[in-house]
Amino acid sequence: MMSSVPNILGRGVYTFADAARLTGLSRTRVREWFVGSGTDRGRLFSPDYPPEGTAHAISFLDLIDVFVAGQLREHGVSLPTVRKVYAKLGTDLGFTHAFCRKELLTDGKSVFVRGLDKSGEDEIYEALTRQKAFPELILPFLQRIEYERMTAARWRITDGVVLDPAVSFGQPVVAEAVIPTYILAAAYHANGKDAERVADWYNVTTDAVSIAVRFESELAA
Repeated sequence: MMSSVPNILGRGVYTFADAARLTGLSRTRVREWFVGSGTDRGRLFSPDYPPEGTAHAISFLDLIDVFVAGQLREHGVSLPTVRKVYAKLGTDLGFTHAFCRKELLTDGKSVFVRGLDKSGEDEIYEALTRQKAFPELILPFLQRIEYERMTAARWRITDGVVLDPAVSFGQPVVAEAVIPTYILAAAYHANGKDAERVADWYNVTTDAVSIAVRFESELAA
């Protein structure tokens, strides 16, 4: 896709338009969070891949950062707080993609981190103040993200559809068939909406075809 970017194998690759469709955010918002408006005004993240001219691409971990930031904003966390939390967590956790960490929690107003105290006991603390919180009051909101070694590895974006940076460059695939949703959906529409015929061609179930068609239709809505 972009000749000068680093190795993208196993890391996923998405345009800003892809990210907007998958996260439900506007393309303008996604672009602003990575490029800023004017200088670096509005910029929140530094993408893993450098631009090539006016073309931009982001990785799977970049995508999850965007998704989490969007969810935090939707749940009432202010953008200045999101910005401060991202920078603080990056320092505290020693990890560039702070919003891709499994330790992240929220109650819809503040952002919290799950960790261990000095005695090795579980603790939950507010990300900016490090004030301890009561675990029973904190609910994780990223239940569809799967983690490996505490870092986001796959995103089950909806029932039956998964984004895995190690598969099809991270594009949405039907989980049971590991076939990109856009391929099954395109075949369905190109063949008189005959799900059985498409299922036979790709050796999948008609349910897999229906899942792909529904997912692509919802993205296009």
